[in-house]
Amino acid sequence: MARIVILLTILIPLLLLFACGKKEVGEDYYTEDEMPAQSSNEYSESEQSDTLNSEHKDRPASSPGSTIANYEYTWTGSDAIPDVVIIIDDFGYAAGSLLEDFASLPKEIVFAVLPDLPQTARSGQIASQNGHEVIIHVPMQALNSPTSPGARYIKTGMQAEEIRELLSDFHRQIPMAIAANNHMGSSATSNEELMNPVLDHLNSLGLFFIDSAVTANRLSYNLAKQKGFRSHRRDIFLDVPDNTDATIAQKIEGLGRYKGRREPIVVITHCHNRSKLEALQKFITQIQAMGVRIISLREAAQYAAL
Repeated sequence: MARIVILLTILIPLLLLFACGKKEVGEDYYTEDEMPAQSSNEYSESEQSDTLNSEHKDRPASSPGSTIANYEYTWTGSDAIPDVVIIIDDFGYAAGSLLEDFASLPKEIVFAVLPDLPQTARSGQIASQNGHEVIIHVPMQALNSPTSPGARYIKTGMQAEEIRELLSDFHRQIPMAIAANNHMGSSATSNEELMNPVLDHLNSLGLFFIDSAVTANRLSYNLAKQKGFRSHRRDIFLDVPDNTDATIAQKIEGLGRYKGRREPIVVITHCHNRSKLEALQKFITQIQAMGVRIISLREAAQYAAL
């Protein structure tokens, strides 16, 4: 018995080490989004990890006294780096000076607004008044999440007419919207029976779909292309796993992975608190200093892959 225990003590760490060694870059995923309480603007987002290529992932993004500006990026200048579209998710809770300060960002930044919330109408109005494009941040069913995406959301078992009515009501709340993306939705966006009427009705409303890519499943994006509808798919979550300078520098470094691509790089972040705003401001300042252009969704239309 003692020999068996000793043998297991040796074998188990070796098996774990082997399993870790087989992991592919970009294979990590976070747990599904958690909806915040209405009294809070903070929650943990469930998204695909934006792990850098192995040659970069272990490089320190920040050392004592360093800043995002003096990080040693492996790409320089903007040659062959695609334009960037930036979407800020989860407006509908933020109010007052925080909402106003987000609205003071460059007008190319897109506001994704959740329906059915206290600040839904105000968020859309202040964004539009400040020249920002607005999209509907559609709550959708998640896989194995204990948290509801919202008071009402796209979910398994809904009939096509129910989906149309719900999306139409969301659109009435956010009439200035030009597109929609998914809030949570790891289950819904991988369900063709649900996404067919979602995409068809969005198109009938004059809206296109942006896949937030909370999982690696590409069904929604591919289905939109098959239908001949305009669609985009998220490339980078800026504020995952956090808002530190180290993370922001790594995300900027990661733009180099898209060098030579025709379509713009779609970056998503969130409006939960001022630290996220400040991190986004740093990101914008640095990439513009490096010659990267931030564009609106309307400008990105010419690149939309069908």
